[in-house]
Amino acid sequence: MYINFFFKNLQYDDEYYMGDFEAPDYDVICKFRYSRKTGETKIWDNNKPVEEILPLPVHWLDWKLEKNGKLKSNEYKISY
Repeated sequence: MYINFFFKNLQYDDEYYMGDFEAPDYDVICKFRYSRKTGETKIWDNNKPVEEILPLPVHWLDWKLEKNGKLKSNEYKISY
């Protein structure tokens, strides 16, 4: 769904990803916490209904973590 997106103030451990998510092309901004074990996502401080925001592209975070061995506090994907 999302082509360009930003994960900001990202924190993670073996159980969770959490931080801010932005997708400017869709005018989406929210804070989130994603359970890496159950796949459950909690969203708050959102500017659109949760149903319009989900699913977040957390699979991309999994891929970045596997590829680099760690995540930066700000990770983003921009397609030109």
